[in-house]
Amino acid sequence: MTAPEPPGPLSGLDQAAHLHTLAERIRHAADDLPTPQPTLSLAGIGEEVEDQTRLVAGLFVSLAHEAAVHNRAAKQHPDGADSLAHRKVALMTRAADPLGRALAKLGEAVVEIGRLHDSSQGPRTRERVQAIDDRLFSARRHLMDAASNLHRDADLLVAAASGTRHAPPPPHTNRLPATLPVLAPASPTVARSLR
Repeated sequence: MTAPEPPGPLSGLDQAAHLHTLAERIRHAADDLPTPQPTLSLAGIGEEVEDQTRLVAGLFVSLAHEAAVHNRAAKQHPDGADSLAHRKVALMTRAADPLGRALAKLGEAVVEIGRLHDSSQGPRTRERVQAIDDRLFSARRHLMDAASNLHRDADLLVAAASGTRHAPPPPHTNRLPATLPVLAPASPTVARSLR
């Protein structure tokens, strides 16, 4: 456990740089999500999803840890409150929602990968690979939302630190999961092979 430090007077630029760095780490995680292809092995997809799940979970834990450390420091040093640091933590932790949604979609992708391994589920079909791709696409979208929101929040933090008047921040674009595309009905030949 990290010993809490008293809140320091970091400049608005330092606080914003921290948010920008976190946003870039999240964006890179989104960029690195695998794109399943019919020729890609299940082991390859599984390993890539595992790696990215670990990375996204680590980012999520990092958010929770930073909020906890900041809260402990504020509690131990109530007269050393840094309103800019409080604002940064409040803005930063809003990324937890889309990160959590991305983790949920990665979990659904793992379920689909497991179904492909289950021989009783039938042969590997385009629809089954598409189901994995749909989950990874949703995870990627949530990660990109988190990254763009953090970049916008960092810019707001700089404006707040410099005393620039600005309009209230627009609501975050953390979208609810979109419905998955409807797949065309399987041909009778494919439907028979899946039974």
